[in-house]
Amino acid sequence: MKRLFLMGLTMFLIFFLMGTLVWFLFESHHSQTQTTEKAFKKSNIETLNVNANNADVYVKKGSHFHVKYDGKARVNISKQNKILQISDSQATKKRMIDVNPFNKSKERLEITVPEKYLEELNLTTRVGEAHIQGIKSKSVTIWYESTGQVNIDHCQFNATNIKAKDSFVNITNSSLSDSDISVQKGKITVNQALVRKSVFKVSEGSMILNNLKPECDFKGAVNHGDISMRYLNAPEDVMLKLNPENGNINMNTPHLHQGKNGKGTHLIELYTNHGDINIK
Repeated sequence: MKRLFLMGLTMFLIFFLMGTLVWFLFESHHSQTQTTEKAFKKSNIETLNVNANNADVYVKKGSHFHVKYDGKARVNISKQNKILQISDSQATKKRMIDVNPFNKSKERLEITVPEKYLEELNLTTRVGEAHIQGIKSKSVTIWYESTGQVNIDHCQFNATNIKAKDSFVNITNSSLSDSDISVQKGKITVNQALVRKSVFKVSEGSMILNNLKPECDFKGAVNHGDISMRYLNAPEDVMLKLNPENGNINMNTPHLHQGKNGKGTHLIELYTNHGDINIK
C-alpha cells in the first residue's frame, strides 16, 4: 500500500513538473514583444481615433503622422478618408490578472502628429497612461474605462471632454476652452494653464489649481475632498465664488478683497460638499 502511494506521488510530481516546464516554455515564446510601425508622410488626416487596452499612449508633435507600437497585441492601423483609426486586439477584452513571470514588458503606443489643428482627437483606454504633448485640436474626447493617468502638456484644445474612473488628470502649460473634465476617484491638477468656460468635477479625491492665467473663468466641484488654488502673481479683474457645503474657506490672498480683484470680469466658482477650499 505504501509502495503504491509512493509510486502515485512520484508520477504526480513527474507529470506536474513536465506540465509546468511545457507551460513555461510556451509562455516564454508567446510573451515576446513585437514592434509595429506605419507612417503617413503625405496625408490629409483630420481625425485621430485611438482605442487601446493597457498600453501607455503617447501623442506628440512631429513632422508627420507616424504610429509605433511595442507590445504583444496585434495592432490595427487604418486610414479612411481623413480619419486615422488605431486599435489593438486586446481593446475589447477584459483585463485578467497576469501570473505569467515572463510578462515584464509594458506596452507602448506612440503617435506623432504634425503641427496643425486636428478636427478631432478621440482616445479610449482601459488602463495605462496617456501623454499628450504639443497637440492642437478643435475637439478632444478621452475616456478611461478603469484606471490610469492623463497628462496634457503644451496643448491647445478648443473643446475637451474627459471621463475617468480611478485616474489622475494633469494639465500643464496648456490652453483649454469649453471643457468638461470629470473624475470619479482621483485628482485633477492644473498648472500654468489658461482655462475658459470649463467645468472640472471630482467625486472623491482632490483638485489642485496652481499658477493659473488671470483670464481664467471656470467652475470646479469636489464631492468628497478639498480644492486648493494658488496664484503665483496677483490676478487682475478676478472674482471668486467659493461654496463649501460642509467645509471651510481658508483664504490667504490680500490682493483679493472678499474674493474680488478689480472689475471681477473673470469668474471662478468652486464648490465642495465635504471638503475645504484653500486659496493662497
